Amino acid sequence: MVKVVVVEDENLTRKGLVLTTPWDDMGCKVVGEAANGLEGIEIIKRVKPHIVITDVRMPKMNGIDMIKALENQSRAKYIILSGFDDFKYAQQAISLGVKEYLLKPVEDRALIDALLKTVKHIHEEQDIYNKDESCSSYLLDFEEYPLDNLEGKKKYVVNAVKYIISNYYHEFTIKDVAEALYISDSYLSRLFKKETGYTFVDYLTRYRIHKATQLLQDDHIKIYQVAELIGFKDSRYFSSIFKKYIGMTPSELREKVNMTSQQ
Repeated sequence: MVKVVVVEDENLTRKGLVLTTPWDDMGCKVVGEAANGLEGIEIIKRVKPHIVITDVRMPKMNGIDMIKALENQSRAKYIILSGFDDFKYAQQAISLGVKEYLLKPVEDRALIDALLKTVKHIHEEQDIYNKDESCSSYLLDFEEYPLDNLEGKKKYVVNAVKYIISNYYHEFTIKDVAEALYISDSYLSRLFKKETGYTFVDYLTRYRIHKATQLLQDDHIKIYQVAELIGFKDSRYFSSIFKKYIGMTPSELREKVNMTSQQ
């Protein structure tokens, strides 16, 4: 369920938004109301909504100043409501990353369209987050197995994974690993896929991307350096592969991690 907070100083307008908007149809639920920016900050920090619908001109603190105050403390998406003569506020809102800016009196259809677009954006971000989180589960239990207790085919696969973990930052192929294990690369390829569910190249790439997500949390390491540290010579190619597996570029992930750490 997408959580919504409504910040509006006009009581009738606020209650109208809360009571007449078909929230359930859009997978939304109003979890808080506020009559000005100061109250809005307090409620938004407490309930952590996904969407904030806010008026611009309000007593004590206007909507733009509220958004500025919450810039590094909330990941909410904002839908701005304003009068026709508030263009200067619109410009500020755009500079703050606000995508939806509605003029009063707000038509029901315009509000619903804005909400549906915002909800879709939130779900897309959540899918990206899930991909990011799943990256930590790419590593299989093989790397934890004690080799002394393994025999036969599975031991070859475990040793292949161990080779990846120890050498991921070098250039190598499955042929190099197979030679180190004194077996053929075709046999190791079939065995690796059967035991892990991944091709050798896919597993190696996933492990490298996993390491990259760890390195990207350190702002002092440049993107091209992260690429080199995990075995990619071409940083642009690294970025394209990273996006393919994670759903965002390395710089986008870094920005997301930084935003999360500031909350």
